[in-house]
Amino acid sequence: MKPGEIIFIFRLLTLIIILQLIDYQQLVIILRSIDPKLVILAILLELGGFLIWTLKWKFLVDRLKQVKFSILFLGLMGGNVLNTNVARARTFGGFGRAMFLKNVTNDLRHANWYATIVMDQTTNSFVFSIPVSFSLLFIFLFLDIPRWLSILLEVIALILFLLAFFAYLSKHKINRSARVSFFYLILKRTYYFSLFKFIRKRFDSYQIFEELVITGIDEFEKTYKSILKDRKILSMDISLSVLMFAFIYLKTYMIFQSVGYDITVADLIVSLSLILWLSSILPIPGGLGIKELVMIGIYSIVGIPITIAVIVSLMDRVIYLFFVIFIAYAAIFIMRIFHIGQIGQRGQSKG
Repeated sequence: MKPGEIIFIFRLLTLIIILQLIDYQQLVIILRSIDPKLVILAILLELGGFLIWTLKWKFLVDRLKQVKFSILFLGLMGGNVLNTNVARARTFGGFGRAMFLKNVTNDLRHANWYATIVMDQTTNSFVFSIPVSFSLLFIFLFLDIPRWLSILLEVIALILFLLAFFAYLSKHKINRSARVSFFYLILKRTYYFSLFKFIRKRFDSYQIFEELVITGIDEFEKTYKSILKDRKILSMDISLSVLMFAFIYLKTYMIFQSVGYDITVADLIVSLSLILWLSSILPIPGGLGIKELVMIGIYSIVGIPITIAVIVSLMDRVIYLFFVIFIAYAAIFIMRIFHIGQIGQRGQSKG
């Protein structure tokens, strides 16, 4: 059975489960009482979050070369199509944005531009780790959660701790020459691995491949460290990340208010933080379906009625997908019409 068919079956089962959970009498009452003004405000907050994210990225990009805000917004929204529709693209999807910047500016290497995206992701992860830590602590101390969920969260937390621990050991305890030797060994085996024929077709010899990779890593490290040492840019980036997440939480709060449910701040932070965290680390397919079931499950754990959880989850996802699919595809369409970010583009942007 193909992966697409498996995902389709999962989505169909998810839809059946959601339909069985709904109290239809309550659903009709809630839908009739939805406040459209608060829904519009939630949509504007979602847009505001993307605009702040673009501004955040612009401060990092301008450290290397100035690019117009509108161009970066198109690139960011276009990149979100990949993040939403391709499993685990958040991990590697930054390469697409790096290529976009390289083509837009016709300047510097992909590694330099990728460093701005990694820095963007680093500060986002740093800021987001605070509400996630609070949420995990709150759940373990104050909520009566199912045993299976407790075990799942404990296993995930343990894996993340072990990864951080081994990363620390590799940096401080393992001899540098041993790390370098191991890296070159992996690089050589990657080049000669039977499934990676496309690498050998592109590079005539291992020496050329190795030189390109090492040069790219050096450029990436140099750019990343230069941004990291700029305290003004770093503080601005962290501040904008805080503001961006504030907009995300406010959007969900407005959706709850629009259906007449007064959620507490603690329940909002705990539930939404866990939803975003689990969605980012688990291999959950994009699009409508499985993520909504995760959202409904987390909301119900903090005491939100099932029907309210279903409506809020669907509204939240529809608003999000409107931007990362409809608006993002519109951005790609605009970029193709005006040849923005395409290979061979000669126009350079300033602003």
